[in-house]
Amino acid sequence: MDYLRGNAAASAIGLFVISHYLSAFGEGRSEDELRRALQVLRTSGNSPDEAGAVLTASLAVGEGLGILTRESASAHWSVDADLARWLQVDGDRWPWFRGELLHRMTQTALRELEVGGKAPDLILGLTWFQQLSPLSPLQLAWGAGPEPLVMALNFDAVSRSEQWRPFLRWALALGLARRSDLGSARVLIPDASTAIIDQLPFLPAIASATDWLTALRKRLPLLGATNLLEQLPKGGPTWAAVPPGVVLGLLKLEKASVLSLESSDDASDVIALGLGTSTRQVGRISIRSI
Repeated sequence: MDYLRGNAAASAIGLFVISHYLSAFGEGRSEDELRRALQVLRTSGNSPDEAGAVLTASLAVGEGLGILTRESASAHWSVDADLARWLQVDGDRWPWFRGELLHRMTQTALRELEVGGKAPDLILGLTWFQQLSPLSPLQLAWGAGPEPLVMALNFDAVSRSEQWRPFLRWALALGLARRSDLGSARVLIPDASTAIIDQLPFLPAIASATDWLTALRKRLPLLGATNLLEQLPKGGPTWAAVPPGVVLGLLKLEKASVLSLESSDDASDVIALGLGTSTRQVGRISIRSI
């Protein structure tokens, strides 16, 4: 399943809105009922056709991920029963859904890779993007930064401006990027801090740095897992098991007192964390707060 081509109109927010709405209806809803009910998917700049495209593409992606189901093309849409229970819990459910969505997207990508030998375009694009340095972020404008970079790599996952626009939307929504607009410098910074914090309930409270990051990559393989790194272009940069976007995320969470990054005398479990010329040897990672 590709995200940036046939399903380019789909969005993480669209999937959340649809899933949250359906979670209240055990018997599901028809697609026509969804179109009438989910006016929130429309903005003042959307035509009815554009809003319909968001719904249709988001339904297709949700079905591919097992989040949304229907028995036939004419049947009602329903949301996965486990997701429905969690979506009905009081409070803001978007952070929880965002983390679960990214987890499902990456696990589905691994299954597709095992069966068909190819991971989805968006997952490969996000894997590559985390490898870029936050100290030299990409220009938002396609021709000013992304285009020459992907052309030099012959990287076809994100190879046209039509794919770059939905890529931006997904990267920001899933907590894997941060946009910065300072004067004329409009850039996209690889920053996995939000994606990491979404997964903290599933990660060790305290572990060696190696084991903790292994657990993180198991939840989100696009953050440096070997099987996805092997799908990136060869003959260019050396792809890192601890990508710069992850390093930035860990350092930000340490500064926010969410994580503790501790040194260790055990050289076998030490990892180097740093950006630019500043590097630290970290042997243990623990969760301080969620």
